[in-house]
Amino acid sequence: MTNMYSSKVLQLIKPFNTSKTLLIAALLVLCLPIQLRANDKLIIASGNFAPYFMQDNVTGNGYFDQLVVQVLRIQGYQNPQLVPLNNDAIQRYFNNKVADIAINYTAQPAAHAFTSRYRVRFMNRVTMLRSAWTEKVTTLNDLKNLRVGSFIGASDIFGAEYKNMATQVFTHYSEVGNQQALNKQLLTNKIDARIGDYLMLYWHTSTNTQLDPTSFIYRDILNYQGSYIVFQDKSVRDNFDEGLTRLVASGEIIIATERWLKAYNLPIIKQQFFVTQPEKTQQNNAIEAN
Repeated sequence: MTNMYSSKVLQLIKPFNTSKTLLIAALLVLCLPIQLRANDKLIIASGNFAPYFMQDNVTGNGYFDQLVVQVLRIQGYQNPQLVPLNNDAIQRYFNNKVADIAINYTAQPAAHAFTSRYRVRFMNRVTMLRSAWTEKVTTLNDLKNLRVGSFIGASDIFGAEYKNMATQVFTHYSEVGNQQALNKQLLTNKIDARIGDYLMLYWHTSTNTQLDPTSFIYRDILNYQGSYIVFQDKSVRDNFDEGLTRLVASGEIIIATERWLKAYNLPIIKQQFFVTQPEKTQQNNAIEAN
């Protein structure tokens, strides 16, 4: 009986020569990472304000949420989970390792983080209601006696000059966690100047108020390079960067951007929301030097 069984096994494996066996083994090795990715549950700490991110009571997919999830799925991660948070909470979730990925990380990345070569970039502007005095604002220094409001983390991402202005020069300066609250402060004259995204205010005013977005003055006077996308795991970071690079090179990101702008009735603007940063800032030196 044993000999008959052994004979049948030999007959089954006989057609496979050594080269075929090695080929099958190689294919299995290549497929294994993809299978493992499909089972990974990735928690993504993301923003909570439209039109860039998901927001309660707002229909539609946020731009960065949509594209980041799309890239991850293309790369084989089939189980990403978005957690909408304000900027301060995004940092806490990631730094405490509750989240695997953080979009719109506004502070300098933590020592344990692996930073994407791409940053998310908003259309940040100094925005004011039109008046005789606001027409004269052309530099940050012109804001020093005004009531200025921005989002949490702004003083960390607009450069040294802005941080100095915010902490030493501006007479009335505040940062709030809720971006829509910042819009309301400007509309109700609780602040004189709002520092934040142009498209977000455009969408908010055209959708939720009777104001015309063109009623405001927008000054592009900020030193702004974008916010970070950070990862707990280097391999996930590398796979994400690879996938996003392909999306940019193919032009698919332009199509996705135009589709998003039309969905929210926003002006058609050239894709400028994912920008690259120097390669050296990608590395986690504290870990990779070992």
